[in-house]
Amino acid sequence: MTKRRAHPFWAIGGVVLALGVGFWLARVFDLEELDLDDIRRLGWPMIIGYTLVLIVLGGFGVPPVFFLVPAGAVWHFSIALGVGMLGGMGASMVGFWVARYWVRETVTPRIPPRLLRYEHRMETHPLRTILIMRLLFYLFPPINWMLGISRIPLRTFVIGTFLGMLPGTLLYLLAGKGLVGVLLELPKMLGL
Repeated sequence: MTKRRAHPFWAIGGVVLALGVGFWLARVFDLEELDLDDIRRLGWPMIIGYTLVLIVLGGFGVPPVFFLVPAGAVWHFSIALGVGMLGGMGASMVGFWVARYWVRETVTPRIPPRLLRYEHRMETHPLRTILIMRLLFYLFPPINWMLGISRIPLRTFVIGTFLGMLPGTLLYLLAGKGLVGVLLELPKMLGL
């Protein structure tokens, strides 16, 4: 049987669609320039919508870091922390549930024996394993999927993910405060 290759048309189409939606939103909200105050003025609907998009896209493969850095730049730290923690946990849960209830039966028979030894170790020390994975890889979506395929209990997954993601969330939000602020001021500093 031959493997089907992903056609580049789908990737290009996705980028074009995302750019189109971005331009449409800029036109609807009359945003000629990126102004963080305009985004903040959209209020709670924007915060809730942003969090829901983070949960859904993060659960299906977009690293939540792409959402946390801008959140740190846009909103007050306490709001951005809430968005980051709720969105990150939600994205992890979506990825975990997708792997556990939709993918597990298909993938488990195909796991190589040497990886099954690691799964046994993961199951004997689940909290420590999840904490280490979160500290090393943060909320990288394939980690959620791998943990969903394992037999780690949901409660242990939630506790380990929450504790393990806290330092990374704080770090990325603080980076967003500094990095995005510098990038937004760069054109002014260069006289553009």
